[in-house]
Amino acid sequence: MIRTTVALFLFAIVICGLIVFRPFTEGEETTADRLGTPIDTDVEVTRSVTADLATLKEAASAPLTTNAVTGLVEAPRRIDVARPNTDDTRLSDMTNNVLAELGFAGVQAVTTNSQAQRQSTSDILAGIEAATGHRSVLEESETLEAIVIAALRAGETDERIDTIVNEAAAAGTVAVPEILVTSDGRVDTHVLLNNIVTQAQIASGGAAPAIPDVSPDNTEGMEVRFVQRATDEVQARFYTVQSGDSLGAISIKFFGSIEHYDAIFEANKGLLSSPDRIRVGQRLVIPQLDA
Repeated sequence: MIRTTVALFLFAIVICGLIVFRPFTEGEETTADRLGTPIDTDVEVTRSVTADLATLKEAASAPLTTNAVTGLVEAPRRIDVARPNTDDTRLSDMTNNVLAELGFAGVQAVTTNSQAQRQSTSDILAGIEAATGHRSVLEESETLEAIVIAALRAGETDERIDTIVNEAAAAGTVAVPEILVTSDGRVDTHVLLNNIVTQAQIASGGAAPAIPDVSPDNTEGMEVRFVQRATDEVQARFYTVQSGDSLGAISIKFFGSIEHYDAIFEANKGLLSSPDRIRVGQRLVIPQLDA
């Protein structure tokens, strides 16, 4: 009993000594989190900090990491970009109408999907008016086809056409073919103008563009693998979507024209919900064309 009392008395003396001789740190308190990590209270925390585009791109392409505390795999958050309005007009039909309007010999205008839908809507409104006497006017809207025709007639440069088209698309005043939407959410005017030039050359008696000789050595993002089957070995081609790519651009890169974009889309339907939904970093299968 006496030993226990003495031990408690000595413990109390030690505690008092620590309290008396502890250095005074008035006005210099250190705050720590629940894990004991010091927190600098002089740093002002704000919720209005916005990351710049480079930071967002870096975050989107960051590799998977493992949280050291929880042991869970943390995937980077996917960042979607705003995309222009699209319709199901085929770029080849729109290009054909541009050339016909510009007076190319032998080129006849065709009815595009969007024009057919608009005519159908107009017919429905006319039927409603006949039955009820109530008149509805179908609002006129600007078209990509009309913008391009006006720009070409005015002799605008490629850069100026790119600005005009993308400003109209960003404002939501025009819809564009799905294969012109890039991974960055812009309108691929390079593909648009390239297709006009290509079809103009063919209409003038020129040859269709040849299929390019592409390989991993001259095409960034391309990969080739050889797959052994029961009777033979086949070559499988893959392409990782780069910044600024559109499905039309990828078709031109591998096949020389936009003609085979649908083959690329069909081969990647498990990854692409529609031709305008490609994103940087997606790994696409590039099909081989039949002989």
